[in-house]
Amino acid sequence: MKCFIDTSAFYALEDAGDRNHQEARMIQKAFAEERPVFYTTNHVLDECVTLIGSRLGPANAVRFANVMLASRLLRIIRSDEVLEQAGLALYGKYGDGRISFTDCLGFAAMRALDIHFAFAFDRHFERAGFELVRSR
Repeated sequence: MKCFIDTSAFYALEDAGDRNHQEARMIQKAFAEERPVFYTTNHVLDECVTLIGSRLGPANAVRFANVMLASRLLRIIRSDEVLEQAGLALYGKYGDGRISFTDCLGFAAMRALDIHFAFAFDRHFERAGFELVRSR
């Protein structure tokens, strides 16, 4: 199984006070048994570092980024012009301002790599036709 990880899931795992923290930990535990291939984008990484830094402090953000960049379990998709154009087309399609360009880049990457599942607490992934991973 291939699974895309979004900012909302990464943050929920990092912040014990996040409303989705327990659910995220249960999903993480289930992943230990299933061993999917994980993907995210460099834009999600950017968003995570900024969010973690502003809420949990820069030291936590740097630690998070270093762990993600060194991970052998996570593949970071770095955008190029083709992905950016595809993401921009999706951003124009959804056009209501509630879905971020970062999310649309993720959707474009998921479609390009035939990824159907998202570890996210952001319902926009379902709107875009992907299945959210939930704990059992």
